[in-house]
Amino acid sequence: MDALEAILSRRVQRAFADQPVEREKLSKIVEAGRHAMSARNLQPWNFVVIQNRDRLKEIGALCSTGRFVAQSPSAIVVLKDVTNARWADVDCAQAVQNMANAGWALGLGTCWVGNFDGAKIGALLGVKDGWAIFTVLPFGYADPKNPPQAKPLKPRGEIVHYERVGNAKP
Repeated sequence: MDALEAILSRRVQRAFADQPVEREKLSKIVEAGRHAMSARNLQPWNFVVIQNRDRLKEIGALCSTGRFVAQSPSAIVVLKDVTNARWADVDCAQAVQNMANAGWALGLGTCWVGNFDGAKIGALLGVKDGWAIFTVLPFGYADPKNPPQAKPLKPRGEIVHYERVGNAKP
């Protein structure tokens, strides 16, 4: 699958098949994250790859809107450098987008987890001072009984403008 196809076809996935994710695929996903753009090339991220089922259950229990992490076969916890207050969130978001698209291209789905107990997850993972949890990205193969569903996009004419707002035609 090429990059544009992955971007245009990607779905959010919260249910996973009971099938392990190959370490090689997780390595490729991390590489996609490492290659994200970042302000002044500071690369204010670290990635913690998790495949241990007990650890995934512990992390899932600490994700109030991402309990599905507990049933995922793998996850990548994205850390951000808190000393880079101005750009770390934007830069880490670009890394997350790269990883989500790479995962999809490799046949894996994910869902960005937004609400979690960052202090407890950080303690669990041994995160050092100066770093914080940005997000948790569970990765896995789709559950055939609960595949990811497409969500409708807003109409193009409402959000795409040419030369000035309100001009929907080139």
